[in-house]
This record gives sequence, structure tokens and C-alpha cells, in this order.
Amino acid sequence: MGFFAQHGKFSEGGGKKYSVAEQGIYTCALIDVEATQGKSFDDPNVLEPNFKWVFETTEVGDDDGQPFRFIQYTKTYYGNEKAKLTILLDGMVGRMSNQQFAELDIEALKAKQWQVVVGTRQKMNGELTNVIETVKPVKVAATKPLHKAVPTEDISDPFEDA
Repeated sequence: MGFFAQHGKFSEGGGKKYSVAEQGIYTCALIDVEATQGKSFDDPNVLEPNFKWVFETTEVGDDDGQPFRFIQYTKTYYGNEKAKLTILLDGMVGRMSNQQFAELDIEALKAKQWQVVVGTRQKMNGELTNVIETVKPVKVAATKPLHKAVPTEDISDPFEDA
């Protein structure tokens, strides 16, 4: 038996791999919002609470027919115009008061379709990844009433005598 067979373990990876999508606009569902811990910007040794927002495409997928998955991490503070959480939620539901933020329903957000503008970025290790640029509600186009045809009975044909 080889050295690695005795001392190592084979791993397929940390979970399901999702393909990197081309930059563009995608119709997505909000799959999950979970509370996580992330490194502090000020001190990488300190962990701070974050939200992990997970969106999946609903209309297009990769070559294997799997949806594309887009993830955005935000802090948990809403209100400051430069905060990622504020930018994300203002795009999704509009500017909120403290009371509206406190009453925001995750299940209602999950029930909607979202227009997600996605870009691509190269990580430090050279790997390409998707980044969420904006998220807005999908606008359902209002149906326009059909214009009725103008009755032609009372209109004379100008070329009738020609």
C-alpha cells in the first residue's frame, strides 16, 4: 500500500461545483439567506456576522443543464448607503425604514423572481468567479390593450375612380 493510501484521504471537494456564467442579466430565484461568520475588514483575525445570499438561475443553465449559482456576502448592518446589505436590499425592495427592515420577510423574498446582473472576476488564485452587481425585481410586462381597428365603412376609397 502506498504512502498516500495509508496517510491521506481523497476528497471530491467541498460540495457541488457550479459553473461560472458569462457576465449578463439572469432571472433568478433567491434560494437561501444564511447567517454566517466572515473575517473583519479591520482585523482578519476577528470573525464578524455576515449574511450569505444565494441566487440560482431559473431560465438558463450550464452545459449539463444545472442552474448557475450566484453568491453575495454582506454584513448585517442596513442603513448606510455604502453598505452592501443596504445596496442589495434597496435594489430588491426599495429604501426601508428601521421598522420595515425589522419586518422584512425572507419567505416573501424567496417567492419572487429577481433580475440579477452578474459580472466575472478573477480571484487571486487565477480562478474565475461570478460577482453580483445588482439585484432588482423582475418586472412583469403589463399587457397592453389591443387597438381596435378603425371601421372602414364610412371611409371612401380615394383611388376608387382611377
